Amino acid sequence: MGTMIKTVKQYSYELDNKTIKELSFIGNKYRNVKNYVYSRYSGINSIPLLKKDRQIRDEWVKTEFAEQWNLPARYWKLALSEAFGNIKAQWTNIKNRVKEQCKTNNNLSNEDRHYINYILKFNDYYYKVLTNKSFEIPKVFQDKNLNYRYLNNLIKRYSRRYKGQVPYSKSGRSFSIDTGLYRYKDGCINITSTKKGKRLSIKLTDNNQYDRTMTVKRIDNKIEIHCPLKIKTKVNHNKENIIGIDKGYRYLFAVSSDEFYGEGLNEMLSKETERLNKANENRNRFWALYNQYLEQGSIKKANTIKENNLGKVKYNHNKKKHDQTVKSYINYSLNQLINIEKPTEIVMENLDFVNWNDRYPKSVKRKLSRWIKGYIRYRIEYKCDYNSIKYTYINPAYTSKVCNVCGSFGKRDGDVFTCPKCGEIHADTNASKNILKRKYDKEITLYTNYKKVKEILENRVS
Repeated sequence: MGTMIKTVKQYSYELDNKTIKELSFIGNKYRNVKNYVYSRYSGINSIPLLKKDRQIRDEWVKTEFAEQWNLPARYWKLALSEAFGNIKAQWTNIKNRVKEQCKTNNNLSNEDRHYINYILKFNDYYYKVLTNKSFEIPKVFQDKNLNYRYLNNLIKRYSRRYKGQVPYSKSGRSFSIDTGLYRYKDGCINITSTKKGKRLSIKLTDNNQYDRTMTVKRIDNKIEIHCPLKIKTKVNHNKENIIGIDKGYRYLFAVSSDEFYGEGLNEMLSKETERLNKANENRNRFWALYNQYLEQGSIKKANTIKENNLGKVKYNHNKKKHDQTVKSYINYSLNQLINIEKPTEIVMENLDFVNWNDRYPKSVKRKLSRWIKGYIRYRIEYKCDYNSIKYTYINPAYTSKVCNVCGSFGKRDGDVFTCPKCGEIHADTNASKNILKRKYDKEITLYTNYKKVKEILENRVS
Protein backbone atom coordinates (compact mmCIF):
# COMPACT_ATOMS: atom_id res chain seq x y z
CA MET A 1 0.00 0.00 0.00
CA GLY A 2 1.48 3.34 -1.07
CA THR A 3 0.73 6.97 -0.32
CA MET A 4 -0.22 9.98 -2.41
CA ILE A 5 -1.03 13.66 -1.95
CA LYS A 6 -4.68 14.75 -1.73
CA THR A 7 -5.68 18.39 -1.40
CA VAL A 8 -8.50 19.00 1.08
CA LYS A 9 -10.29 22.33 1.36
CA GLN A 10 -11.66 24.38 4.21
CA TYR A 11 -14.17 27.17 3.66
CA SER A 12 -14.89 30.31 5.62
CA TYR A 13 -18.12 32.17 6.22
CA GLU A 14 -18.53 35.65 4.71
CA LEU A 15 -15.86 38.12 5.85
CA ASP A 16 -16.16 41.76 6.82
CA ASN A 17 -14.63 44.49 4.63
CA LYS A 18 -11.75 45.13 7.04
CA THR A 19 -10.62 41.49 6.93
CA ILE A 20 -11.01 41.34 3.13
CA LYS A 21 -8.92 44.49 2.78
CA GLU A 22 -6.12 43.06 4.93
CA LEU A 23 -6.15 39.72 3.07
CA SER A 24 -6.04 41.60 -0.25
CA PHE A 25 -3.05 43.62 0.95
CA ILE A 26 -1.16 40.48 1.98
CA GLY A 27 -2.05 38.74 -1.29
CA ASN A 28 -0.91 41.67 -3.44
CA LYS A 29 2.38 42.06 -1.58
CA TYR A 30 2.95 38.30 -1.72
CA ARG A 31 2.38 38.42 -5.48
CA ASN A 32 4.84 41.33 -5.83
CA VAL A 33 7.59 39.32 -4.13
CA LYS A 34 7.00 36.35 -6.45
CA ASN A 35 6.93 38.52 -9.57
CA TYR A 36 10.19 40.19 -8.59
CA VAL A 37 11.82 36.79 -8.16
CA TYR A 38 10.38 35.60 -11.49
CA SER A 39 11.67 38.66 -13.36
CA ARG A 40 15.08 38.56 -11.66
CA TYR A 41 15.89 34.83 -11.62
CA SER A 42 13.99 33.15 -14.48
CA GLY A 43 16.60 33.86 -17.13
CA ILE A 44 19.43 31.71 -18.44
CA ASN A 45 22.05 33.65 -16.48
CA SER A 46 20.32 32.73 -13.22
CA ILE A 47 20.63 28.95 -13.68
CA PRO A 48 23.68 28.77 -11.34
CA LEU A 49 21.60 30.54 -8.65
CA LEU A 50 18.73 28.03 -8.61
CA LYS A 51 20.15 26.21 -5.57
CA LYS A 52 21.04 29.42 -3.74
CA ASP A 53 17.61 30.71 -2.74
CA ARG A 54 18.56 30.52 0.95
CA GLN A 55 21.67 32.57 0.25
CA ILE A 56 19.56 35.17 -1.57
CA ARG A 57 17.11 35.22 1.32
CA ASP A 58 19.92 35.91 3.82
CA GLU A 59 21.26 38.66 1.57
CA TRP A 60 17.84 40.34 1.50
CA VAL A 61 17.81 40.37 5.30
CA LYS A 62 21.39 41.59 5.63
CA THR A 63 20.98 44.49 3.18
CA GLU A 64 17.44 45.30 4.42
CA PHE A 65 16.24 44.83 0.84
CA ALA A 66 13.20 42.89 2.11
CA GLU A 67 11.79 45.85 4.01
CA GLN A 68 10.29 47.24 0.78
CA TRP A 69 7.73 44.40 0.76
CA ASN A 70 6.01 45.65 3.96
CA LEU A 71 5.31 42.06 4.97
CA PRO A 72 6.20 39.96 8.02
CA ALA A 73 9.39 38.03 7.20
CA ARG A 74 7.66 34.64 7.12
CA TYR A 75 5.39 35.77 4.29
CA TRP A 76 8.05 37.07 1.93
CA LYS A 77 10.33 34.12 2.70
CA LEU A 78 7.52 31.76 1.70
CA ALA A 79 6.90 33.78 -1.48
CA LEU A 80 10.62 33.68 -2.33
CA SER A 81 10.78 29.93 -1.78
CA GLU A 82 7.57 29.31 -3.75
CA ALA A 83 8.76 31.38 -6.72
CA PHE A 84 12.13 29.60 -6.79
CA GLY A 85 10.34 26.26 -6.67
CA ASN A 86 8.24 27.27 -9.69
CA ILE A 87 11.32 28.43 -11.60
CA LYS A 88 13.09 25.13 -10.91
CA ALA A 89 9.99 23.22 -12.05
CA GLN A 90 9.89 25.29 -15.24
CA TRP A 91 13.51 24.42 -16.08
CA THR A 92 12.82 20.76 -15.32
CA ASN A 93 9.88 20.83 -17.76
CA ILE A 94 12.04 22.53 -20.40
CA LYS A 95 14.71 19.83 -20.04
CA ASN A 96 12.12 17.05 -20.25
CA ARG A 97 10.65 18.50 -23.43
CA VAL A 98 14.14 18.83 -24.95
CA LYS A 99 14.77 15.16 -24.14
CA GLU A 100 11.44 14.14 -25.69
CA GLN A 101 12.17 16.15 -28.82
CA CYS A 102 15.59 14.50 -29.11
CA LYS A 103 13.99 11.06 -28.86
CA THR A 104 11.85 11.82 -31.90
CA ASN A 105 14.77 13.29 -33.89
CA ASN A 106 15.81 10.52 -36.28
CA ASN A 107 19.03 12.36 -37.17
CA LEU A 108 20.49 11.70 -33.72
CA SER A 109 22.38 8.56 -32.72
CA ASN A 110 22.16 6.97 -29.30
CA GLU A 111 25.53 8.52 -28.42
CA ASP A 112 24.23 11.95 -29.47
CA ARG A 113 21.21 11.53 -27.18
CA HIS A 114 23.45 10.33 -24.36
CA TYR A 115 25.55 13.50 -24.65
CA ILE A 116 22.48 15.76 -24.67
CA ASN A 117 20.96 14.03 -21.64
CA TYR A 118 24.28 14.29 -19.82
CA ILE A 119 24.49 18.04 -20.45
CA LEU A 120 20.89 18.51 -19.31
CA LYS A 121 21.55 16.55 -16.12
CA PHE A 122 24.17 19.00 -14.82
CA ASN A 123 23.25 22.67 -14.53
CA ASP A 124 26.88 23.81 -14.80
CA TYR A 125 27.25 22.26 -18.25
CA TYR A 126 23.76 23.29 -19.32
CA TYR A 127 24.40 26.90 -18.29
CA LYS A 128 27.69 27.04 -20.21
CA VAL A 129 26.09 25.59 -23.35
CA LEU A 130 23.21 28.09 -23.26
CA THR A 131 25.54 31.07 -22.65
CA ASN A 132 28.18 29.97 -25.21
CA LYS A 133 30.88 29.63 -22.55
CA SER A 134 33.76 27.26 -23.25
CA PHE A 135 34.12 24.13 -21.12
CA GLU A 136 36.05 20.90 -21.14
CA ILE A 137 34.18 18.02 -22.74
CA PRO A 138 33.17 15.50 -20.02
CA LYS A 139 35.60 12.57 -19.80
CA VAL A 140 32.96 10.03 -20.71
CA PHE A 141 32.66 11.62 -24.19
CA GLN A 142 36.28 12.58 -24.91
CA ASP A 143 36.96 9.45 -26.95
CA LYS A 144 33.72 9.78 -28.92
CA ASN A 145 33.61 11.24 -32.40
CA LEU A 146 30.63 13.57 -31.86
CA ASN A 147 29.72 16.85 -33.51
CA TYR A 148 29.69 18.85 -30.28
CA ARG A 149 29.00 22.16 -31.97
CA TYR A 150 25.91 20.79 -33.67
CA LEU A 151 24.65 19.10 -30.50
CA ASN A 152 25.19 22.20 -28.35
CA ASN A 153 23.35 24.33 -30.90
CA LEU A 154 20.53 21.78 -30.90
CA ILE A 155 20.25 22.03 -27.10
CA LYS A 156 20.11 25.83 -27.37
CA ARG A 157 17.53 25.77 -30.15
CA TYR A 158 15.22 23.34 -28.36
CA SER A 159 15.63 25.23 -25.07
CA ARG A 160 14.65 28.52 -26.73
CA ARG A 161 11.64 26.83 -28.28
CA TYR A 162 10.30 25.57 -24.96
CA LYS A 163 11.52 28.35 -22.66
CA GLY A 164 8.34 30.39 -23.05
CA GLN A 165 7.70 33.64 -21.27
CA VAL A 166 8.91 34.67 -17.84
CA PRO A 167 6.38 33.44 -15.23
CA TYR A 168 4.08 36.13 -13.93
CA SER A 169 1.47 36.01 -11.20
CA LYS A 170 -1.49 38.23 -12.12
CA SER A 171 -3.79 37.57 -9.20
CA GLY A 172 -3.11 38.74 -5.68
CA ARG A 173 -5.92 36.59 -4.30
CA SER A 174 -3.77 33.78 -2.87
CA PHE A 175 -0.79 33.33 -0.60
CA SER A 176 0.79 30.58 1.48
CA ILE A 177 0.87 30.23 5.25
CA ASP A 178 3.15 27.95 7.28
CA THR A 179 2.61 26.72 10.84
CA GLY A 180 4.10 29.92 12.25
CA LEU A 181 1.56 32.10 10.44
CA TYR A 182 -1.66 30.56 11.74
CA ARG A 183 -3.29 28.71 14.60
CA TYR A 184 -6.73 27.17 15.10
CA LYS A 185 -8.98 28.12 17.98
CA ASP A 186 -12.74 27.76 18.64
CA GLY A 187 -13.65 26.88 15.05
CA CYS A 188 -11.60 29.78 13.67
CA ILE A 189 -8.26 30.04 11.93
CA ASN A 190 -6.19 32.98 13.16
CA ILE A 191 -3.84 34.23 10.43
CA THR A 192 -0.95 36.62 11.04
CA SER A 193 -1.69 40.13 9.77
CA THR A 194 0.72 42.89 8.75
CA LYS A 195 0.23 44.58 12.11
CA LYS A 196 2.67 43.29 14.71
CA GLY A 197 1.08 41.06 17.34
CA LYS A 198 -2.35 40.98 15.65
CA ARG A 199 -4.04 38.14 13.81
CA LEU A 200 -7.09 37.89 11.57
CA SER A 201 -9.71 35.62 13.14
CA ILE A 202 -11.68 33.86 10.39
CA LYS A 203 -14.64 31.60 11.20
CA LEU A 204 -14.58 28.27 9.28
CA THR A 205 -17.42 25.98 8.27
CA ASP A 206 -15.74 22.93 9.87
CA ASN A 207 -13.67 22.18 12.97
CA ASN A 208 -10.80 20.32 11.26
CA GLN A 209 -7.26 21.36 12.16
CA TYR A 210 -4.07 20.87 10.13
CA ASP A 211 -0.40 21.51 10.80
CA ARG A 212 1.41 22.11 7.54
CA THR A 213 2.03 24.78 4.93
CA MET A 214 -1.28 25.63 3.24
CA THR A 215 -2.60 28.02 0.60
CA VAL A 216 -5.18 30.71 1.34
CA LYS A 217 -7.34 31.71 -1.64
CA ARG A 218 -9.71 34.67 -1.47
CA ILE A 219 -12.87 34.15 -3.51
CA ASP A 220 -15.19 37.15 -3.45
CA ASN A 221 -15.94 37.78 0.25
CA LYS A 222 -14.86 34.34 1.51
CA ILE A 223 -11.65 32.32 1.60
CA GLU A 224 -10.71 28.74 0.75
CA ILE A 225 -7.81 27.04 2.51
CA HIS A 226 -6.10 24.33 0.46
CA CYS A 227 -4.24 21.77 2.54
CA PRO A 228 -2.10 18.97 0.96
CA LEU A 229 -2.45 15.70 2.92
CA LYS A 230 -0.75 12.33 2.52
CA ILE A 231 -3.30 9.54 2.17
CA LYS A 232 -2.98 5.78 1.73
CA THR A 233 -3.89 4.31 -1.64
CA LYS A 234 -6.27 1.38 -2.08
CA VAL A 235 -5.03 -2.15 -2.76
CA ASN A 236 -6.11 -3.44 -6.19
CA HIS A 237 -7.35 -7.01 -5.79
CA ASN A 238 -8.70 -7.33 -9.35
CA LYS A 239 -7.48 -10.00 -11.73
CA GLU A 240 -5.16 -8.72 -14.47
CA ASN A 241 -7.26 -6.64 -16.86
CA ILE A 242 -5.54 -4.23 -19.24
CA ILE A 243 -7.87 -1.90 -21.14
CA GLY A 244 -7.39 0.79 -23.78
CA ILE A 245 -9.44 3.98 -23.65
CA ASP A 246 -10.06 6.67 -26.23
CA LYS A 247 -10.82 10.10 -24.74
CA GLY A 248 -13.18 12.07 -26.92
CA TYR A 249 -15.92 14.64 -27.19
CA ARG A 250 -18.97 12.66 -28.22
CA TYR A 251 -18.23 9.95 -25.66
CA LEU A 252 -15.95 10.88 -22.81
CA PHE A 253 -14.40 7.39 -22.67
CA ALA A 254 -14.65 4.64 -25.27
CA VAL A 255 -13.15 1.40 -23.93
CA SER A 256 -11.59 -1.51 -25.79
CA SER A 257 -14.23 -3.74 -24.13
CA ASP A 258 -16.84 -2.06 -26.44
CA GLU A 259 -18.29 -0.04 -23.56
CA PHE A 260 -18.84 3.74 -23.41
CA TYR A 261 -18.81 6.13 -20.45
CA GLY A 262 -19.77 9.77 -20.27
CA GLU A 263 -22.25 9.92 -23.15
CA GLY A 264 -23.84 13.03 -21.64
CA LEU A 265 -20.80 15.27 -22.04
CA ASN A 266 -21.74 16.28 -25.58
CA GLU A 267 -25.21 17.49 -24.57
CA MET A 268 -23.84 19.27 -21.51
CA LEU A 269 -21.24 21.18 -23.54
CA SER A 270 -23.71 21.97 -26.33
CA LYS A 271 -26.22 23.57 -23.94
CA GLU A 272 -23.52 25.68 -22.32
CA THR A 273 -22.20 26.77 -25.72
CA GLU A 274 -25.67 27.93 -26.77
CA ARG A 275 -26.15 29.76 -23.46
CA LEU A 276 -22.78 31.52 -23.74
CA ASN A 277 -23.45 32.46 -27.37
CA LYS A 278 -26.72 34.17 -26.39
CA ALA A 279 -25.15 35.86 -23.36
CA ASN A 280 -22.21 37.14 -25.40
CA GLU A 281 -24.52 38.40 -28.18
CA ASN A 282 -26.47 40.43 -25.62
CA ARG A 283 -23.29 41.75 -24.05
CA ASN A 284 -21.93 42.78 -27.45
CA ARG A 285 -25.16 44.66 -28.12
CA PHE A 286 -24.83 46.56 -24.84
CA TRP A 287 -21.14 47.27 -25.46
CA ALA A 288 -22.05 48.78 -28.82
CA LEU A 289 -24.71 50.93 -27.13
CA TYR A 290 -22.24 51.93 -24.40
CA ASN A 291 -19.65 53.06 -26.99
CA GLN A 292 -22.37 54.89 -28.94
CA TYR A 293 -23.37 56.90 -25.85
CA LEU A 294 -19.72 57.72 -25.15
CA GLU A 295 -19.29 59.07 -28.69
CA GLN A 296 -22.43 61.17 -28.25
CA GLY A 297 -21.14 62.55 -24.95
CA SER A 298 -23.93 60.92 -22.90
CA ILE A 299 -21.62 59.83 -20.09
CA LYS A 300 -24.44 59.27 -17.59
CA LYS A 301 -26.32 56.88 -19.92
CA ALA A 302 -23.08 55.06 -20.78
CA ASN A 303 -22.23 54.53 -17.11
CA THR A 304 -25.77 53.31 -16.38
CA ILE A 305 -25.43 50.63 -19.06
CA LYS A 306 -21.98 49.63 -17.82
CA GLU A 307 -23.17 49.28 -14.22
CA ASN A 308 -26.44 47.45 -14.92
CA ASN A 309 -25.78 45.39 -18.06
CA LEU A 310 -22.04 44.75 -18.40
CA GLY A 311 -21.16 43.35 -14.99
CA LYS A 312 -19.27 40.06 -14.66
CA VAL A 313 -20.65 38.76 -11.34
CA LYS A 314 -23.60 36.78 -12.69
CA TYR A 315 -21.72 35.87 -15.91
CA ASN A 316 -18.75 34.43 -13.97
CA HIS A 317 -21.03 32.71 -11.43
CA ASN A 318 -22.94 30.83 -14.15
CA LYS A 319 -19.75 29.89 -15.96
CA LYS A 320 -18.15 28.63 -12.77
CA LYS A 321 -21.30 26.68 -11.95
CA HIS A 322 -21.17 24.97 -15.36
CA ASP A 323 -17.46 24.17 -14.99
CA GLN A 324 -18.11 22.51 -11.62
CA THR A 325 -20.97 20.49 -13.15
CA VAL A 326 -18.69 19.28 -15.96
CA LYS A 327 -15.96 18.36 -13.46
CA SER A 328 -18.47 16.43 -11.37
CA TYR A 329 -19.70 14.55 -14.44
CA ILE A 330 -16.14 13.69 -15.53
CA ASN A 331 -15.40 12.25 -12.09
CA TYR A 332 -18.71 10.33 -12.05
CA SER A 333 -17.96 8.81 -15.48
CA LEU A 334 -14.42 7.91 -14.46
CA ASN A 335 -15.66 6.22 -11.27
CA GLN A 336 -18.16 4.24 -13.34
CA LEU A 337 -15.39 3.10 -15.69
CA ILE A 338 -13.17 1.95 -12.81
CA ASN A 339 -15.98 0.20 -10.90
CA ILE A 340 -17.41 -1.63 -13.92
CA GLU A 341 -14.27 -2.43 -15.94
CA LYS A 342 -12.13 -3.22 -12.85
CA PRO A 343 -8.86 -2.55 -14.68
CA THR A 344 -5.35 -3.22 -13.41
CA GLU A 345 -3.86 -1.06 -16.16
CA ILE A 346 -5.26 1.69 -18.41
CA VAL A 347 -3.61 2.42 -21.75
CA MET A 348 -4.30 5.82 -23.31
CA GLU A 349 -2.97 8.33 -25.80
CA ASN A 350 -0.30 10.85 -24.88
CA LEU A 351 -1.99 14.04 -26.12
CA ASP A 352 0.47 16.53 -24.59
CA PHE A 353 1.32 17.99 -27.98
CA VAL A 354 -2.05 17.46 -29.65
CA ASN A 355 -4.58 20.25 -29.83
CA TRP A 356 -8.12 18.91 -29.65
CA ASN A 357 -9.19 21.82 -31.85
CA ASP A 358 -7.30 20.24 -34.74
CA ARG A 359 -9.31 17.04 -34.40
CA TYR A 360 -12.79 18.50 -34.62
CA PRO A 361 -14.78 20.92 -36.83
CA LYS A 362 -15.55 24.53 -35.89
CA SER A 363 -18.89 23.64 -34.33
CA VAL A 364 -17.08 21.49 -31.77
CA LYS A 365 -14.21 23.87 -31.08
CA ARG A 366 -16.46 26.21 -29.11
CA LYS A 367 -17.57 23.35 -26.88
CA LEU A 368 -14.13 22.10 -25.88
CA SER A 369 -12.25 24.32 -23.49
CA ARG A 370 -8.55 23.63 -23.11
CA TRP A 371 -8.98 23.02 -19.38
CA ILE A 372 -11.15 19.98 -20.07
CA LYS A 373 -8.29 18.04 -21.67
CA GLY A 374 -5.91 18.85 -18.83
CA TYR A 375 -8.52 18.18 -16.15
CA ILE A 376 -9.42 14.76 -17.63
CA ARG A 377 -5.77 13.71 -17.68
CA TYR A 378 -5.19 14.96 -14.13
CA ARG A 379 -8.23 13.09 -12.78
CA ILE A 380 -7.40 9.85 -14.61
CA GLU A 381 -3.90 9.88 -13.14
CA TYR A 382 -5.24 10.77 -9.68
CA LYS A 383 -7.90 8.03 -9.71
CA CYS A 384 -5.41 5.48 -11.04
CA ASP A 385 -2.87 6.33 -8.33
CA TYR A 386 -5.53 6.17 -5.63
CA ASN A 387 -6.91 2.82 -6.84
CA SER A 388 -3.44 1.34 -7.54
CA ILE A 389 -4.11 1.11 -11.27
CA LYS A 390 -1.14 1.38 -13.59
CA TYR A 391 -1.50 3.84 -16.47
CA THR A 392 0.52 3.80 -19.69
CA TYR A 393 0.75 6.43 -22.42
CA ILE A 394 1.24 5.42 -26.04
CA ASN A 395 1.95 7.22 -29.30
CA PRO A 396 -1.40 8.56 -30.60
CA ALA A 397 -0.43 8.77 -34.29
CA TYR A 398 -3.05 7.20 -36.60
CA THR A 399 -4.86 5.25 -33.85
CA SER A 400 -8.17 6.59 -35.22
CA LYS A 401 -7.28 6.15 -38.91
CA VAL A 402 -6.49 2.44 -39.20
CA CYS A 403 -8.60 -0.67 -38.71
CA ASN A 404 -7.88 -2.52 -35.47
CA VAL A 405 -8.56 -5.88 -37.18
CA CYS A 406 -6.55 -5.80 -40.42
CA GLY A 407 -4.50 -2.62 -40.04
CA SER A 408 -5.79 -1.01 -43.25
CA PHE A 409 -6.22 2.74 -43.48
CA GLY A 410 -9.88 3.69 -43.52
CA LYS A 411 -12.17 6.70 -43.32
CA ARG A 412 -13.79 8.15 -40.24
CA ASP A 413 -17.11 9.95 -40.51
CA GLY A 414 -18.50 10.97 -37.13
CA ASP A 415 -19.04 7.83 -35.05
CA VAL A 416 -18.43 5.47 -37.96
CA PHE A 417 -15.07 4.14 -39.13
CA THR A 418 -15.18 2.43 -42.52
CA CYS A 419 -12.47 -0.09 -43.37
CA PRO A 420 -12.15 -1.02 -47.07
CA LYS A 421 -11.79 -4.70 -46.05
CA CYS A 422 -13.70 -5.16 -42.80
CA GLY A 423 -16.58 -2.75 -43.27
CA GLU A 424 -18.02 -0.42 -40.63
CA ILE A 425 -17.18 -0.23 -36.92
CA HIS A 426 -17.74 2.35 -34.21
CA ALA A 427 -14.92 4.89 -34.63
CA ASP A 428 -14.19 5.39 -30.91
CA THR A 429 -14.23 1.67 -30.16
CA ASN A 430 -11.87 1.11 -33.08
CA ALA A 431 -9.51 3.77 -31.72
CA SER A 432 -9.56 2.31 -28.18
CA LYS A 433 -8.62 -1.14 -29.49
CA ASN A 434 -5.81 0.34 -31.55
CA ILE A 435 -4.59 2.16 -28.44
CA LEU A 436 -4.49 -1.12 -26.50
CA LYS A 437 -2.62 -2.88 -29.31
CA ARG A 438 -0.12 -0.01 -29.54
CA LYS A 439 1.08 -0.88 -26.01
CA TYR A 440 2.56 -4.12 -27.32
CA ASP A 441 3.95 -2.60 -30.54
CA LYS A 442 7.74 -2.84 -30.39
CA GLU A 443 8.28 -0.80 -33.57
CA ILE A 444 6.18 2.24 -32.56
CA THR A 445 7.38 3.80 -29.33
CA LEU A 446 5.95 6.79 -27.50
CA TYR A 447 8.43 9.07 -29.27
CA THR A 448 8.34 7.65 -32.81
CA ASN A 449 7.79 10.45 -35.32
CA TYR A 450 4.28 10.42 -36.82
CA LYS A 451 5.72 10.19 -40.36
CA LYS A 452 7.68 7.11 -39.35
CA VAL A 453 4.52 5.67 -37.75
CA LYS A 454 2.63 6.06 -41.03
CA GLU A 455 5.46 4.42 -42.93
CA ILE A 456 5.48 1.44 -40.54
CA LEU A 457 1.69 1.02 -40.76
CA GLU A 458 1.71 1.22 -44.57
CA ASN A 459 4.49 -1.36 -44.81
CA ARG A 460 2.50 -3.76 -42.63
CA VAL A 461 -0.55 -3.47 -44.86
CA SER A 462 1.45 -3.98 -48.04
